[in-house]
Amino acid sequence: MLKVLRKTKNILTKSLKSFTNLKDYFYLQKLRDGDYKVLDSVRYYCQFASPELVEDILEKRILAQVDPRWQGFGFKTADEYAFWSWRACGIVCLKMIIDTFNGSDEKVRALLERGIELGGYVAYDKSGKLVDKGWYYKALINLAREYGFNGKIFSHLSIQSICREILSKHFVIASVDPGLIRGDRIESQYKGGHVVLVHGFKREDGHCVGFYLHNPSGKSEETRKAFISIEVFKKAFAERGFSVWK
Repeated sequence: MLKVLRKTKNILTKSLKSFTNLKDYFYLQKLRDGDYKVLDSVRYYCQFASPELVEDILEKRILAQVDPRWQGFGFKTADEYAFWSWRACGIVCLKMIIDTFNGSDEKVRALLERGIELGGYVAYDKSGKLVDKGWYYKALINLAREYGFNGKIFSHLSIQSICREILSKHFVIASVDPGLIRGDRIESQYKGGHVVLVHGFKREDGHCVGFYLHNPSGKSEETRKAFISIEVFKKAFAERGFSVWK
């Protein structure tokens, strides 16, 4: 009986997914070619305090602890900063949105601590063992709500859905393979593991040809404030994410 229920649920989920994608497809056909963005200007932040050191840190040529600007994120020690900087992509994406709209400069550590309090990340279990689970989207949306924003989690997030959200002036925080988005490789090793802030898309010849996004772990200016072709994005995209809007 349980197998039948699961099979039925999967069929219904696939049917709903197909219907939604088709509906969004026909809606988007009405659009003219051009750029569509949530805002003309969106603040950018890197998840490491010194963007120019990101490549060396990610390639493990240096430790994040030696980042000379670590205190600017509000952490008490360099080790604390080093641990969380590798895990701060979701929080930093929210910070970009919050500071853009509110004209603020929220400390990464303050946002991160509140996100953890809301159940967004479990670093260690009760015995002190590293479990490294998160970030959970519900907690990130609840954190955004504390700053006056709304949010929505998608059970399935398609390319068309992202475009529809952008047209509604909603930012999309999407789960991607970081190596593909940064241009480290051309084939995906796994989908997900990192999130980016999608704030616009380009349409040419009646099709979405790519997304404008802020990548908190970009190694260069071109991969931080980036335009990613739809071909690369599809390879990296885990079809998971959530939207945030004012």
